[in-house]
Parts: sequence; structure tokens; C-alpha cells
Amino acid sequence: MKSKFCLLVIVTTIFMGCKNSSNTITNNFIKTNKDLFIKETLIDSLMSESYNRGVFNGNILVAKNNKIIYQNEFGYSDASKSKALNRNSIFNIGSIGKEFNAVALMILKEKGLLTLDDHISKFELQLPDWSTKVTIRDLLKYTSGLPKINWSHIKNDEDIYADLRNIEHLNFEPGSDYLYSNNNVFIQRRIVEKLSGMSFNDFVQKNILIPSNMLEAVLDATQKNPQLVAAFNNDMVNDRPMDIEFSGWVYPNANDMYYWLSSLHSGKLISKESLMLLFDAYAKDSESALGKGIFENKELLVHEHHGSSFNYESFIHYNVKEGLSIILMTNNKNHKLHEIAESIENISNGRRFSIPQKSIYLTIRQTCYDNINEGIELYKSLKKNDPNTYNFSNENELNQLGYKLIEKHQIEKAIKIFKLYISEFPNLANAYDSMGEAYYLNGNNNLALINYKKSLELNPNNTNAIEMIKKIQN
Repeated sequence: MKSKFCLLVIVTTIFMGCKNSSNTITNNFIKTNKDLFIKETLIDSLMSESYNRGVFNGNILVAKNNKIIYQNEFGYSDASKSKALNRNSIFNIGSIGKEFNAVALMILKEKGLLTLDDHISKFELQLPDWSTKVTIRDLLKYTSGLPKINWSHIKNDEDIYADLRNIEHLNFEPGSDYLYSNNNVFIQRRIVEKLSGMSFNDFVQKNILIPSNMLEAVLDATQKNPQLVAAFNNDMVNDRPMDIEFSGWVYPNANDMYYWLSSLHSGKLISKESLMLLFDAYAKDSESALGKGIFENKELLVHEHHGSSFNYESFIHYNVKEGLSIILMTNNKNHKLHEIAESIENISNGRRFSIPQKSIYLTIRQTCYDNINEGIELYKSLKKNDPNTYNFSNENELNQLGYKLIEKHQIEKAIKIFKLYISEFPNLANAYDSMGEAYYLNGNNNLALINYKKSLELNPNNTNAIEMIKKIQN
């Protein structure tokens, strides 16, 4: 939205600063600052165009080797566009907020107050017998077997606690499988309270936020806080106010998140050994307590974590070897933060990069809900008149829309979307597999069978198609 850099000022600063230096120092200084200026300018161009395309409304901070090299704000604090985002804007960061309870547990571990193999029954939380089988390690790795929270009747912490006490059986034996459930997070926070004798929020404030210099971060912020931005969708409608009080969530600004990454990876809060334990995940594609850790020869290369809540979305990326931190926070979710971060890393390394395209799924979704034929015509019109702005090449966009319609029990509409999907990607096995499922759910086994067979023809390893063909034929 606004650009920070001015070529004249930078060049003038370079030469004034080098006036009395040797030629070698001057040349190196000019080269270093020229490279930095180019990278900053490219990042600014990337973010400005991402904002103009409607794929990023939010705040960004990029740091390299403990120095902030780019920071900016693009867009507005709510759908009315009456107030611009500013440096002090705080965001709901979704699942990234779960990192704080994980680190809180490791702080207590390093004090000798717990071990990861302690069963949660040890902490006298008045939970059923299954608590004698679930360990803290299971809570951190989401391998406890606890079901997902039933949000349909949950309003506050007391409701979550009551539900936990009424669970008779776990979904699976602890440690044998993976299920990403916030019940694990809730119990982690209660254990912190039990062992510390403090409220979870007070413990985090004293032992994490203040030592990390996260002085603007707010725990359990409400709409009364003037710095809390409101989330909104692409139809410029604000999310409804949250009516669920699940406590213990940190609402930071971009600087706070940078301080968090710095403290976490510098050993300021917990040891390297403890940090590595928090990256332990059940499987390659499973979430760890800190999101995702990429390793090589047991050395951490990258820490990244994605979080979202309704139309809030955040992404943190820390490249250990390069000392590169990228913080992206938005109140208008477009599922593009990972792509933006990847482009920023490419810019940092002098590689080619691309500007994310706008989601065609999000653009036509509401129109398809209201009138499927108008939604399909909108798709065709945008592809004809504005092909570079939208990601028509991403096959998952139409597939995602079709399944969203199935989820809403609008099977006939889903079939029309999958027909468009097949016409756009006629050689893609997954398109026919999705169509097969839609026909099967609609009670048309003959057409379901035809599409599953076509999918199998294109991909002989499609086990789902093999199973569904057997199911239909039997």
C-alpha cells in the first residue's frame, strides 16, 4: 500500500557515508547496500502487487541476521476500510499461539517439575481413567487419542472441561495415531497452571512475553482493544464476533512475533535440547508442537508455522542457516502466505520469484453457493478477461470448491463444478475421482463407476478408485 524506500536518499546516504573511506571499503559498502536496496525494493514490489491483487491485507516483517530489513503494513483493520493497519496492530494468529503453551511446559520441565513421559493423571485434573495412559508427550504431538472439541455446544473453558470429563473412550490408543485436537492444548494449559500455581496467562506473561520483549502482545484480546484488527472475507464482510471463550491465546503484532522467534531460537527461553524435543512429530506431514521443523543430519534448517482462525491467517518462517525471519499476518485470509514467504526467500537468495495469484475458488465461491450457473460463468469470464490475476492453473481450486459444495449437501452443484474441473484438466485422474464420488453420493452408481474407471485408467495406483469400483460392483 505504501512504499518505504527512496532511491535518491539511499544513494546519497551511501556516498556521504563513504566519503573518507578507502576505495575497497567504499566499493564493498556500495555493493552491500546496493544489494540490500534491490532486495528491499523487490520485496516491497512483491507486497504492493500482492495487495493490489487482493491476496494480502496485513502486516509483514522480514529480518536477516538479527536486523529488520523490511517492515510494512498493507490495507485496513476491518471491512469498512475506515482505518488503515499500523505497526501496533495486533492479530489473532490461530494455531501459532499453541507454541506458547508448549514452551511453557518445557520451562517447567527444565525446572524439574515434570517429564514428557509423565501421565496427565499425575496432575490431578479430575479427568477419567484414560488420563492414566496419556502422557505430556502425547499432548504435544497430538497422539493422545483425544477427539476434537465439539464446538457446537462449547462456549467457554468450563464447557471444554466438562466435555473432557465426559469422554469415556479415546479415539485410539495413545501414541499409536495422530489427531490434531485442541483438547490437547487445553489440557497443556491446565497442567501449567497446576504446577506453577499461577493462571496460564500470568505464567506466560511473566516467563515468556516479558523476557522476550513482547511488550505489545495481549493475552485473550477482545474487540474493545483498539489495536485488535477485525477479520473479514473477500466480500468485505467482517467475521461475526467470537462467542467462544477458550482462554490462553496470545495476540501479537509483527514485532512481537519477531521477538518471539529470536528468543525461541537464541536459547533465551529454553535450551536447544528442549527446542528440538518440541519439533518431534508423529509423522512427516503431522504438526509438531511448534508447527513444522525441517531437519538435515539432525540439525534444524527451517522452522515454519501456519495459523488461522476464521479470516485471520498468519505464517512464520525462520531459516536457521541464513538467519532469515519472515512474519506475515493478515485479517483477510487468502491462503497465499506460504507462497509470499517462498517468494521473499527467493528474493533474499537472488533467485527468480513469482507474485501469488488470486484464488479463483475464493473469488467465485459465494456466487456458486447462490447460483451455480452464474458462478461458472464468472469463472469463464475471469479466465478470458483477467487470466494472469487468478490461479487457473491450480487444479485444487475447483476441486476444493466442489468438495465445499458436497460439505454443504449441494451435490448437484458439486457435479457441475466437477464437470468444469474435468473440462479444465481432462487428463487429471483426481478430477474423475472427485466426479465419481459426487455421482456416488447422488445415487448414480453407473456414472460413478464410469468416472472411477477413467480415474484408474489415468492413474493405475489410485487405491481409492480401486476400492470404490469394488464397492459399487458388489
